[in-house]
Amino acid sequence: MSNRKCPGCGRIEASHECETMSKYKVGDAVIIADENPTGNPRTPRYIRGKRGVVGAVHGVLENIRDHRGVHNPLYTVKFDLSEVSTCHDQDSIWVDVHEEWLTEVRRDS
Repeated sequence: MSNRKCPGCGRIEASHECETMSKYKVGDAVIIADENPTGNPRTPRYIRGKRGVVGAVHGVLENIRDHRGVHNPLYTVKFDLSEVSTCHDQDSIWVDVHEEWLTEVRRDS
């Protein structure tokens, strides 16, 4: 991965948390799309249609081997285990999800 200047904040480094380029920020409640919106199949089926909270913003990452260039911003989303399974433990799981899969949960939802 090459170092480049971030168009969002101007920092020069391989990757960093840059919320200026990302639609969501840490703490935002989101819901994962049920269907594959843009052909990116890498979102696990068990989180599709589920609610979570953004736990980390990775921003736009360059990955020439996997995405053939720059891909939409990547986030790590935290899900309560009870949201994605029949388990009633207080545990949670964290899953990396690209921005095109996310929709903000409205406060009245």
